[in-house]
Amino acid sequence: MANEAKAGPKASPKSKGPQLPVVLSANNLLVGDVVFLSADGWTRDPAKAAVGADAETAAAMEARAAVDVKANLVVDAYLVPVTIDAAGMPVARHFRELIRQKGPSIHPDYGKKAEFSNHYEA
Repeated sequence: MANEAKAGPKASPKSKGPQLPVVLSANNLLVGDVVFLSADGWTRDPAKAAVGADAETAAAMEARAAVDVKANLVVDAYLVPVTIDAAGMPVARHFRELIRQKGPSIHPDYGKKAEFSNHYEA
């Protein structure tokens, strides 16, 4: 997994906002897992995550998440820069976020990668 993502895009003083496209990630403490904002609410499956390709969509995603954070449905919601692979799967650019997206890295038969049959390009 280490060779699949970089240490991450760093914001420079001149950059404004996240690097696009993005997905919105949060934690669902009742489920105890990372979740992603989708068209139907929150999902554990990263393949179903809504993708914000422009600043307006990203801002709308943040506003929707803020309502759910205030309602204590999720915590720690933030935008995650992604790339879209050939199969249309949003894949996190940052190593830490890629681990959160795939689930535990101890064995490929565990975690979201196995549970949702999501295939990541090598």
